[in-house]
Amino acid sequence: MDHLRIKDLEIMAYHGLFPEEKKLGQKFLVSVDCAYNMKYAAEDKDLEQSIDYGRLCKDIFIELTENTYDLIETCAYRILKNIFNFFPFVEEATVSIKKPFAPIGYPLDYPEVSITRKMRTYWIALGTNLGDRRANLEQALQAMEEASLTVTKSSSVLETKAWGKTDQPDFLNQVVEVQSFEEPEDMLTILQQIESDLGRVRQEHWGPRPIDLDILLVDREIIQSERLTVPHPYMTERAFVLDPLNEIAPFVLHPVRQKAIRELYQELHQQE
Repeated sequence: MDHLRIKDLEIMAYHGLFPEEKKLGQKFLVSVDCAYNMKYAAEDKDLEQSIDYGRLCKDIFIELTENTYDLIETCAYRILKNIFNFFPFVEEATVSIKKPFAPIGYPLDYPEVSITRKMRTYWIALGTNLGDRRANLEQALQAMEEASLTVTKSSSVLETKAWGKTDQPDFLNQVVEVQSFEEPEDMLTILQQIESDLGRVRQEHWGPRPIDLDILLVDREIIQSERLTVPHPYMTERAFVLDPLNEIAPFVLHPVRQKAIRELYQELHQQE
């Protein structure tokens, strides 16, 4: 992977927990490492695929001088978020901030925080069977965009019978492809917040809901934690998931089954 690096950009700013830090200010040193494919900029002189490092330095300077944060972790995350928002072709980025004059009281060169994130592709299933179902889907997609989740593909909207608990209204279902630098569990938190904002209350397992947002796949990753299982454990059993997913991602590989989505789609419908 190709890299653009900025090392120790010196900025006088006013960040820290102590009142003196916010009043007197101090020096911060910011370093950035952006990984992306430079071929298009190098061979085609495509400026849209190149980082203007002068602009990047200016953006970092503005972020740190026009705001005041308690933690340099916040500074680093804000810069990282801006990089992915302004330069969508960046595949991975690291932001490091040194605080040479931190009021610690012990001899050391400097404390430093460093945050690294990479761009991932998520496939997310949407379902709704309460209220204005079409509006629920539209509002969920809008909320994703407002959370800096970039929807790159959307399937058709399908109307299907309820699965699991069948004595409830029919669902509208859809699957979208999303690009985001958010970590998978952070993505889960964002989606659950959107569900809550749109009125979902988790009272009954597989019960009716105004919106349901499920992470189906994350690149080719396998994730097993207390909060999140990827690939989604029921996705290969549900036509209302595989039908729209096959529409937008037929050749994507299921990392556990080691089969393309179109193969799983065909197998499910043959069983039916």
